[in-house]
Amino acid sequence: MVLGEGDYRYDVVEGWARLPEGWVFTQVSDAAVDSRGRIYAFTRGKHPIVVFDKEGNFVTSWGYGEFGISPHLVSQSHGIFIGPDDGVYLTDAYQHVVRRYTLLGEMEREWGTRGVAGVTFYGREYNMPTGVAFAPDGASFYVSDGYGNRCVHKYSKEGKHLLSWGEAGSGPGQFAVVHNIGCDRTGRVLVCDRENNRIQIFDPDGGFMEAWTDVAEPGDVWITDDNTIYVAEQGAGGRISVWSPEGERLCRFEGEREVQSPHGICVDDEGSIYVAEIGMEDRGQRLQKFVRV
Repeated sequence: MVLGEGDYRYDVVEGWARLPEGWVFTQVSDAAVDSRGRIYAFTRGKHPIVVFDKEGNFVTSWGYGEFGISPHLVSQSHGIFIGPDDGVYLTDAYQHVVRRYTLLGEMEREWGTRGVAGVTFYGREYNMPTGVAFAPDGASFYVSDGYGNRCVHKYSKEGKHLLSWGEAGSGPGQFAVVHNIGCDRTGRVLVCDRENNRIQIFDPDGGFMEAWTDVAEPGDVWITDDNTIYVAEQGAGGRISVWSPEGERLCRFEGEREVQSPHGICVDDEGSIYVAEIGMEDRGQRLQKFVRV
């Protein structure tokens, strides 16, 4: 079944992600692509990070004891972003931290205080952070923070805090839930203001530019090298949309069987879309691949 429209038409690759025997996905929260084209699934299950090649072959898994299911750990895997230096940035909403790992799963740095929710303007600690995005020049990165603080933080590439903006509300520069974040090739910061059903767009210093409102509970954004913007919409039953940098909708697709509980999204260099799903029980707990046709 071909989904989409115009130049953006896709076919789902059934059974793409081939897990080791006996493994199952549990709530795939987000996905990302490294410089070698490998796909990373960030899950809330027994296997927190699962890595595949483009053909869906299993490569490796890591993150055990840091995320996911454990009788001694209150954790919620949320967002994954792989930076220009192949650093893997992971957000744990329940632990209130952002961590950077190598591609092999060695933790290099942690921001925030584990298990302690903070208030933005009193020490800049996190309160349920959700995602990370790098500026196009690699000189800075942003953290969406998230369910509690409802703001965005900007850091230098070395990890020094530079500024923060945002507060609770529905006006320009205010957020209901800062669910994830992206940065386009011109440096604009796109923020998924999920419960306000909009994507707010800011300049690199947090100045409000505009809002896109033709979205239903946007959960995640991914921007490709040609500045095309892909959105995982959690509302309206779950759907995927594709946008021009100017905010023109180029494509939107859904399907009761094909798109279930989308939460995260990434796109490889061939234009294939990977959708992370966090459904319950036997519905929508998977990583889907949609190949462009």
